[in-house]
Amino acid sequence: MLLKGKIALVTGSTNNIGLEIARAFAREGAMPIVHSRHGDEARKVAAEIGGDSFAADLSRSEEIDKLFQHIEAKHRRLDVLINTVAHSTKNGILEVSLDEWQQIMAINLTAYFLCIQRAARMMQAAGGGVILNISAASGERGSPGTAVYSISKGAINALTRQAAVDLAAHNIRVNGIIAGIIGTPLGRKDMGNRKTEYDTIPLKRIGRPEEVAEAAVFLASEKAAYITNTILPVDGGRMNSMGSATRS
Repeated sequence: MLLKGKIALVTGSTNNIGLEIARAFAREGAMPIVHSRHGDEARKVAAEIGGDSFAADLSRSEEIDKLFQHIEAKHRRLDVLINTVAHSTKNGILEVSLDEWQQIMAINLTAYFLCIQRAARMMQAAGGGVILNISAASGERGSPGTAVYSISKGAINALTRQAAVDLAAHNIRVNGIIAGIIGTPLGRKDMGNRKTEYDTIPLKRIGRPEEVAEAAVFLASEKAAYITNTILPVDGGRMNSMGSATRS
């Protein structure tokens, strides 16, 4: 029970990595606050794992305010914030419209910043806490055709480092996870037939959402009490060996 009694907000927690983090936190004794834009989905997951839920569109600052007002009113504190929500697109720099840029940045970056700010104020009043941002390798290296997504992830990594520096004095640890190629629940039937991706992964397999969730549990727990300002790749070794990877 590494997180016994902790109140933890997991944004984007009704599918894939966010869902598995919420489930893992519940198993470790935390009270997860399940978040989605869709209230019925959030309530369903919360009922499954014994957590709380709240629906909010994080691209709108007023809805972020309502989310944290709910946490303050119902739980009185917040011990852990996990930012996982993200949107992606398939355009390169020359094809990106201003509307697309603003939409993706609102979710993938501004929402992270605002959630960190609101959570940190609650944590400061309570004497400390933990913030964890889920990112991607494209934020460090770029990726063809995913311009705004990759830029937003690079900015999230910078936000993680800056927040860690600014919030350490308040006993708030801030870390990140770079999630590698992760098989979604719907895509597991294909996980054994993706040889092209395997060639870039030293461990020769695609990851599971549960494996990212276990890293999140560790970083949120007292086992990681002396770890802050760290961005941990959970990617089978892919990011740090991409320069020497071969393809067949």
